[in-house]
Amino acid sequence: MNPKLVACCQSAWCISMQHLTTLLAFFSIVNQYTMRICLSLAITEMVQPTNGSSTDESHVRCRNSIRSGTEHAQPRVIQGDAFEWDEYVQGIILSAFFWGYVLSHFGSAFIADRYPRLMLGLSVLITAVLTLLTPLAIDVGGAPLLIATRAIEGIGEGATFPVLSAIVAQWIPPHQRGTLGSFIFSGGQIGSLAGGIGTGFLLSELNSWRMVFYVWGTLAIVWYIFWVILGYESPESHPFIKETEKQKLIESFADAKKKPDVGPIPWRSIAKSVPFWGLVAGQIGHDWGFYLIATDLPKYMKSVLGFSVKHNGMISYFPFLCMWIFSVLGGWICDKQISKQCVSITAARKMWTTIGSLVPAISLLAASYAECNTVVVVVSFAICVTFMGGFYPGIKVNVNDLSPNYAGFLMAVVNGFGAITGILVPYTAGWMTPNQTIEEWRNVFWLAFWVLNVTNVIFIAFASGEIQPWNDPNSRTESN
Repeated sequence: MNPKLVACCQSAWCISMQHLTTLLAFFSIVNQYTMRICLSLAITEMVQPTNGSSTDESHVRCRNSIRSGTEHAQPRVIQGDAFEWDEYVQGIILSAFFWGYVLSHFGSAFIADRYPRLMLGLSVLITAVLTLLTPLAIDVGGAPLLIATRAIEGIGEGATFPVLSAIVAQWIPPHQRGTLGSFIFSGGQIGSLAGGIGTGFLLSELNSWRMVFYVWGTLAIVWYIFWVILGYESPESHPFIKETEKQKLIESFADAKKKPDVGPIPWRSIAKSVPFWGLVAGQIGHDWGFYLIATDLPKYMKSVLGFSVKHNGMISYFPFLCMWIFSVLGGWICDKQISKQCVSITAARKMWTTIGSLVPAISLLAASYAECNTVVVVVSFAICVTFMGGFYPGIKVNVNDLSPNYAGFLMAVVNGFGAITGILVPYTAGWMTPNQTIEEWRNVFWLAFWVLNVTNVIFIAFASGEIQPWNDPNSRTESN
């Protein structure tokens, strides 16, 4: 590249290339989540309204009580027609994304560490194009083609977290992982917030579910253009980074830097690694709770409590802002705990994961037993979502603790196991709530309570924050 052009670009930026890459990585997840969750709220307005024939007294009383005091969900058909999809079909539609998402995770495991820049760009681009095509898919093929489209979107988006872990391994040294690493991965909360509230606004003000997919798909295309120009997988490959910043980053990694040409993946060592399986358990617990809130809470707010689509988007997704603040603040505190040697890395990861499991589990139950008390319900869900932010300085950065050299591969496998819950949760919730009553939903929240707590106990028992022996290719004798 022309040296004069490089010098000009270096002097034009007001932030470091590390922070610029962090922001681009953060917004990659923001865009992915807006496209992922927008259907969860849009589908509440796309389907034909039910007859409300439930005989559950608390259910009817709760809806009537809320409707007498606030704007409520009026049966209506918004622009784009409405569809006769029952709870079972809706559950399949909402879970279809994760069919491809799980498959893509395990598929991308083989190349995430080799081509992170290319894979991240393609991951967002594929999802964006299919999001833009979603209304056409529904018009042409109805629910079956929508299910297929969402599954392929999942394939596109499934590489995001694995390749981001590979990028984190190159750009963010251990003493910054709690802060910058949590910030990147917390893009899911801001994406959920923007996608939820923005989707509610688009549905309410523009009276069109089609615009939801056009808006979020277009914004993701804009991100892709910026990434192609400014995004690079490592300081060494970035043409605009200053030499002083590059050398400082290289020195700050010490032995935790990802090594080139590390050789074949140590399959058997990873499969026999107890900390690895502890991390898998923690990821499953987090994803079960997160997907329940992000995917099915809008249905609960409308079907059980009777909130309008505008209030539904605000109440269901605004707590994700609190979660984002808590995860970033928690990441900063976690880094301070480790740097000041108040706790070990292992203890810190276990402590923050426990915060992200126990408090949300209790809050879910509190919301279900509050019944018609909307203040308690909303506050309980807000507390639940907020404290889930503890997972980010806990489990989300743990793959980089275990193995910088195979961080992308580990994230692909760990997140792949966790993403299976994205298939199970919407399907299970739809199956367990055919009448959309409070009692039925309470059973859904009890199940989440046990999943969150049992997986957390497993994580506490087996997790580690130390680099594992199989990370170093020079110290292992395993041949693959």
